[in-house]
Amino acid sequence: MQHEKKAGFGGVIKGLVGIPLVYVLAALPQGAVVTLARALAALLWKANGRLRKVTECNLGISMPDLAEHDRIELARKSLYELSLNILQIGATVVWAPERLRALVTRVVGKEVLEAAVAHGTGTVIILPHLGNWELVNMLLTKDYSLSAMFKNPKSELFDNFVRKARERTGMKMVPADLSGVRALLKSLHSNQMVIVLPDQVPQKSLGSFAPFFGEMTLTMNLVTNLIQRTDAKAVCCYCKRLPDGNYEFRTVPADEDIYSSDTETALAGLNRSIERCVLDCPEQYQWHYKRYKYLPDFQKRDYGDKKVDA
Repeated sequence: MQHEKKAGFGGVIKGLVGIPLVYVLAALPQGAVVTLARALAALLWKANGRLRKVTECNLGISMPDLAEHDRIELARKSLYELSLNILQIGATVVWAPERLRALVTRVVGKEVLEAAVAHGTGTVIILPHLGNWELVNMLLTKDYSLSAMFKNPKSELFDNFVRKARERTGMKMVPADLSGVRALLKSLHSNQMVIVLPDQVPQKSLGSFAPFFGEMTLTMNLVTNLIQRTDAKAVCCYCKRLPDGNYEFRTVPADEDIYSSDTETALAGLNRSIERCVLDCPEQYQWHYKRYKYLPDFQKRDYGDKKVDA
């Protein structure tokens, strides 16, 4: 079992600075957020640091047939969307749930979600890091009982603040360990919902390699294990940012292979499910994250972002 670490001095500073900053960001008008996001994205691009390099590397791996000009343009747009997500975290954790739900002006695929729930064996919500994933919690908890995992905090003060903000809608947060898995299974057996962000790099012992945009990628086993042990239905959900600053909530069926009893087939189905969501609005995906961190021999990929001593 993992034990929660006490926050060090750096974690305390993060909390003391970060929490007031969250409230400042929450008070900004939309126009100011957009202006700041453009400036931040331009700065990130010009700095040519880790975020840009990882983004460009991931896009090169995922979309090798995309023309270089188009790939560069997509990378620029991705850093802008990332900047928007960073600056909108204040609204996400401070605004009342009703105010946040009002940002969702369009819903697509409601019948897909309702059919999964009606199946009666629990529902696994596959939530990629796409668009504004924090809004999905706000929407689902209005009508459903929802559980999700949380990692032990690096900064206890700040991360617990964010955790409580997520729980304010009624979502049940369970620890990312064996007890948390048992809690998710219990929820599914009670025909409730669990939400999993499936595109995080798992511990080596908790994942297997499966193709993601054609590249063999270490993929978490959690989603397929939950499905196999409960016969739960799986759907993908995400909140796509619209040009006017509002959002479209989309629910799409998971790839049918995700229900296979063969792990390799099921994980490939999981990753195809994520791909289909990403291709709907690729600029809104978190390409700055080292999704392809491990090569199939578990050597770490060179993302070209390491500092080189003179």
